[in-house]
Amino acid sequence: MDDLRLLRHFEAVFRHLSFSAAGEELGLSHSAITKSIKLLEADWSTQLFHRTTRTVVATEAGKKLYPKAVELLAFAANVRDSATSGEHELNIVSGPGVIEGMIHPAILKFAARYPETRINVSTMPPHLAAEELVQRRIHLLLYHQASLAGLPHKDRMRVTGVIDEPYWMIHRKAHPIAARAHSLKEVLNCRWALAGYDRLFEASLPQEMRRLLADHGVPHYRLLSQAACIELAKSSDILTTLRESEARAMIAQGEVDGAPHPGGFRFTIGAAVLHDAGREPTVEHFIACL
Repeated sequence: MDDLRLLRHFEAVFRHLSFSAAGEELGLSHSAITKSIKLLEADWSTQLFHRTTRTVVATEAGKKLYPKAVELLAFAANVRDSATSGEHELNIVSGPGVIEGMIHPAILKFAARYPETRINVSTMPPHLAAEELVQRRIHLLLYHQASLAGLPHKDRMRVTGVIDEPYWMIHRKAHPIAARAHSLKEVLNCRWALAGYDRLFEASLPQEMRRLLADHGVPHYRLLSQAACIELAKSSDILTTLRESEARAMIAQGEVDGAPHPGGFRFTIGAAVLHDAGREPTVEHFIACL
């Protein structure tokens, strides 16, 4: 525990580049922080900061230690919370399409086995979510496989495929495009609203496809909400996409019309966890429930 205390002091000094500011944040004196850093440097036989009367600059060893220290402190906090709360907490970050179309049935299945486990689901840009996963502040990422493939730290992740379906395009009833067969270039002349169409996904597309989409200005509307895209498609000439099973269900209910996407795109969702996180039963079971 003493090592964790010293690392916590090191982490604060690194962020602030100031012994005084770190001490103020932690409720400690300048001399107490100085003593902690000296003890850490002595224990590890390496200098972590170059310091003068006016500046504090991390050494190369300090720069290498910082991300590991953050990761270790976050892991320790998670262990403490799990041990003291008597419950487990599952933190998940995903794309908007997953939240709106897949999360709620998975939660119902999961709760049948783990009713006491709290679940927090949020969304954020995939590259930020990857940093949160590495810092162990979340347990699971759920994104399109194309987005996962472009993430930082992907060599530290284990990815399990959970969904692989064709995309369908959907539109309002009596939309002009429904009256004829259509090629990809033809449908791209329409306006499109897409959820979760982030820059990583865009970058994963073949160069010819990226150029074609850019030439047509697609998508015209990048939205966080899949439901908002659907509402636009219901009430205007805007098109959007859904995975086949969701699209067929909406078409069967008479809410929209649609057809397979002429671009041959697929809705491929992967679940990513850290390689060294171990096979946490609740995480593994949630993936199975998807």
